[in-house]
Amino acid sequence: MEAVADTLELLRRASLVVASIEDALAGTDLTVDRWRALACIESSPGCSMSDVIDALVIPSTSATRIVDFLVEIGAIFRTVSPRDRRRTTLRLSSHGQALLRDVEPTIVGAIGVKPQSVSPL
Repeated sequence: MEAVADTLELLRRASLVVASIEDALAGTDLTVDRWRALACIESSPGCSMSDVIDALVIPSTSATRIVDFLVEIGAIFRTVSPRDRRRTTLRLSSHGQALLRDVEPTIVGAIGVKPQSVSPL
């Protein structure tokens, strides 16, 4: 039973962190998952959609919707992989880098931890 109680407490705390990040991102083009996707792409330039799906632990349809939005607002570039033309790679644009940089102080204030020290994976 202790393991169940520990798991429930962990989930409660995770929900509180997510709520704090949501509040910090209010008024931006970013949601928590969009922010996580940008952080993932920043930490792994040239990553694939599969990498984003694995890092965020979300369905492929959700990842596609997130990436499509980030491409639409100019935060990331989606290009054909030079090694495998069937695969696309993802990279941050200067706008995506600016978005991450701009929200970092707010997120640090909300969760008390610098985002670089929190792995998106």
